[in-house]
Amino acid sequence: MGITGDSNYFEDFNVGDTLVHQRGRTITEADNHMFTSLVMNTAELHFNQHLVDKEPETYYSARRVVYGGVVLAFTVGLASQDTSENAIAELEMDNGRHTNPVFHGDTIYAESTVMDKRDAERPDAGIVKFKLQGKKPDGTVVVEIERTVLIKRKSHYLKA
Repeated sequence: MGITGDSNYFEDFNVGDTLVHQRGRTITEADNHMFTSLVMNTAELHFNQHLVDKEPETYYSARRVVYGGVVLAFTVGLASQDTSENAIAELEMDNGRHTNPVFHGDTIYAESTVMDKRDAERPDAGIVKFKLQGKKPDGTVVVEIERTVLIKRKSHYLKA
């Protein structure tokens, strides 16, 4: 038995398949502050309650918004066990957008749809393109992005 799963190699993905990832993640104020500070994001919308209290009509009824990098990072993380556990490289992230705000205390889930798969130049791997969405429990999409991942071939790595 290996460290990674045996059902998420290149051969296991089919165009059109949708994977609803089981884990969710509630984003805390501490998550937002740590990540926002780590990447030196200075937009006060993420951490200045006094500012948003003064202008509630501008700032989502005086609620601070979770930095989009946090939302994206957690969404990719929630999907990784099923989509990229056997990845060799994360090749591209394209066409990303934040579609709705996330606030402290919101929980997100992830869903991945296989958009494309093709052979890679190297024989031990293939390329899979996913449409990844982060969603709130009510189905509201908060982030979406296309991820292209170089994934191991079962035929080269999984030994019987």
